[in-house]
Amino acid sequence: MSSEFQLAWPCSHLTVEEVVSLEADRQSLLIRQPIATLGTVLIMVDDNPDLFVPRNGLGSVALLSSSVSGPYDIRPNEDTLIVEASGGTHTLSFGARTIIRRTTDQIVRIIQQANWTYASVTNDNGYLVFADPNKTGSGAFVKVRGSVAGSLGFGQPYISDRQWAAYGRELYPGWDLYKRPDEITNRYIRFRKPLQGNPMIKVSYSAPVQRCLRCQATFVENDFRVDAQGNLVLIQNEDLLYQAALKILLTDLGSNIFHSWYGTSIRQRIGTKALMSVASVLGEDVRQALLRMQALQGEQAKYQQVSFKERLYAILGVNVRRHAQDPTTFLIDVTVQNASATPIALNIVYTVPEVVALMGKDGVLLGHQPAGLSPSEAQRMFQGDRNTLTGGQ
Repeated sequence: MSSEFQLAWPCSHLTVEEVVSLEADRQSLLIRQPIATLGTVLIMVDDNPDLFVPRNGLGSVALLSSSVSGPYDIRPNEDTLIVEASGGTHTLSFGARTIIRRTTDQIVRIIQQANWTYASVTNDNGYLVFADPNKTGSGAFVKVRGSVAGSLGFGQPYISDRQWAAYGRELYPGWDLYKRPDEITNRYIRFRKPLQGNPMIKVSYSAPVQRCLRCQATFVENDFRVDAQGNLVLIQNEDLLYQAALKILLTDLGSNIFHSWYGTSIRQRIGTKALMSVASVLGEDVRQALLRMQALQGEQAKYQQVSFKERLYAILGVNVRRHAQDPTTFLIDVTVQNASATPIALNIVYTVPEVVALMGKDGVLLGHQPAGLSPSEAQRMFQGDRNTLTGGQ
């Protein structure tokens, strides 16, 4: 029994962690595709999964740490603490009538019981750390004053060399999406201010279907996938026969220079006149390709086991008909049988990127629907109607 990597996954049109560089203005990012949806944009800096730049920019938190660790001695008439942050000011009196000694945890607990909203405090290895919880960036600040500030390891404005204030700063400016003047849909990222330094920037975003590099506007991504255990997803038996038949039918004949016989000429026939002879030519293309695949499996069986379920035994039918709404599109129904006598119906929505069709009866451009199908037909196919091989002509 042989196996093969499973291909033909529905494309998400999502680009993940594309490495980009700054343009000469140090604000615009050079991305390979336009951006389809603002909500899918993620900008990661310096390959740090914890460092993303939101649309409003990324700023640092204002943190002010004491210069000495606890325990702290609090004296009478020197027991008032004033903490100011961007949201407002809090004042606290420890009510010391004699010298009292408090650990860092006790100081933190007293402040937390006061339910401060403008400033927060934590114990960092015995040191008091005050922070501005309401803002980040250049607008964030925290200041510690009062008669007890010196006893807690903080300074006084313009008096002590100990730190008494801390300010946040802007790490990366905010950004927006812009359209380039020479293109209609090419939306790209531009920061509101020039960036400093040379950070490594990775961008994740969704691309428009017609500009997607993953599927080339076919809605199908042929790539390897892994399961939850990290193993590559493989297929066997009927699924392997199903995929192998579709691969040879949708590969351009001669595109593989080492196996020029592999594939069909369906793609090359797109754009030809919709004559009655085209239908018979398409049917013959399909039959000849499947016969070559059958012969290939016969050679393969000489060197490895090919199960009955994966082996093409007979071509039961190839039915080619013109689409009712688009005379330049043909529907091809293909049914094959494996060596275990199981009929298998092939299906795919075959379309060509950037093909523009005529206006349909429902007022929608046929080129905007899968292979020129009506919305109801397209919906049935994408929901699992596995009986049609469609080729645009």
